[in-house]
Amino acid sequence: MDDTVRKIEAILYSSKEPLKVSDIGDYLNIDNNEVLKAIKAIETGYKEINSSLTVGRFGNKYKIKLSDEFSDIVSPFIEKEFNDKELAMLSYIFKHPNAISGDLREQFGYNYLEAVESLKKSGMISAKRYRNTHRYNVTKNFYTKFNINKRTLKKEVEK
Repeated sequence: MDDTVRKIEAILYSSKEPLKVSDIGDYLNIDNNEVLKAIKAIETGYKEINSSLTVGRFGNKYKIKLSDEFSDIVSPFIEKEFNDKELAMLSYIFKHPNAISGDLREQFGYNYLEAVESLKKSGMISAKRYRNTHRYNVTKNFYTKFNINKRTLKKEVEK
């Protein structure tokens, strides 16, 4: 592995979120094609040694991730970003745009505000004042985090 490939591997491994090829290229002052070749070399190298790691593609972004076959094995050791209640609430707000506080209280109980505050703080939902309550919606960060393309999703729903 040459030095550029190793640098890109280090960047993809250490980044919290997937990265665009152009962002990596700009940072390292190299051409995007060179970045793509390096990503391909990393991916090939992992396959050759039968690694538990792989290069994940998320739309037009990349990140080194664990191969899917090892998810169950490592799940007890992974710190979860969202608890079960927060995930359920995210799902509910996603399925019910403009959900109001009363809806959330009815679905998740009177202590729903703790989860709402956590999700707002993480940038997954937004809240807008509406009469004497609030309306909640998922944000762009939600779609990015869960790799959901709004246009593709809309086409799937219309089928």
